[in-house]
Amino acid sequence: MNVGNSNNLRGTVIKVPDATPGILSVGGKQYFFTLERVWKSAIAPSPNQTVTIELDSAGVLTSVTVLDQQQLAMERLSELGGVAQERGKAIVEQIRGGLGGAGGLGGLGGLVARIGAVNLGALAVIWFASYFLTAGGVSGGGMDMGSFSFRTLLGTDLGDPGSLANPGHARGLLRFLAFAAIAVPFAVPFIRTAWSRYLNAAPLAAVLIGWLVIHENSAKSFGGISGMENPFSMKWGFYVLLIACLVLASSALKKPAG
Repeated sequence: MNVGNSNNLRGTVIKVPDATPGILSVGGKQYFFTLERVWKSAIAPSPNQTVTIELDSAGVLTSVTVLDQQQLAMERLSELGGVAQERGKAIVEQIRGGLGGAGGLGGLGGLVARIGAVNLGALAVIWFASYFLTAGGVSGGGMDMGSFSFRTLLGTDLGDPGSLANPGHARGLLRFLAFAAIAVPFAVPFIRTAWSRYLNAAPLAAVLIGWLVIHENSAKSFGGISGMENPFSMKWGFYVLLIACLVLASSALKKPAG
């Protein structure tokens, strides 16, 4: 792992000095070092530390300094940003290829053409929000005691300790119906009937019914505790999900072209 010249090499501590010298790995080579005269940092060496070293004209190790952790973190973030940028460019090229292939109806381009960019974007948000955003949580004493996605909430009985210990896995039928509701809009372009557009409202119906179930569940589980406010509340992820469902459902009101 060198940076460029013999006076600014980067390596890793693989052995800490004890009764015998420590060992550094630098660019595939190993260097021995001691604490006296060579180790220049105030903190003690430890395995896997990233360090910079200096060599004299004869290639003898003269200085070992621990690399600043903030600098190392910034470099790693920069590397990750570069990788993400390259992958993003590749994805954009794939999307362009899909939009241009097969007369504009191949790959992702075909999906966009059939479903519509707005509806496809709303569906993407619905799926992401259902599984990954915080839709509700239990808090008390100023502390967050538990946060749940919408899918997890549907499969959790807040009043059942067993369900809370394994959240998201109860109420299998309800979870299956919600999954079907957010999947069925993908079938709309392939059902050649006028009423098929109303299937775009299925996710909204599932979210509203799910909200009623969750509200009843929380009221039943926590509402009977005297002198205590209900510690459960819906979170921002639920409202993101609801807005995306409303956007998708609005297409059910539009008459199909032609």
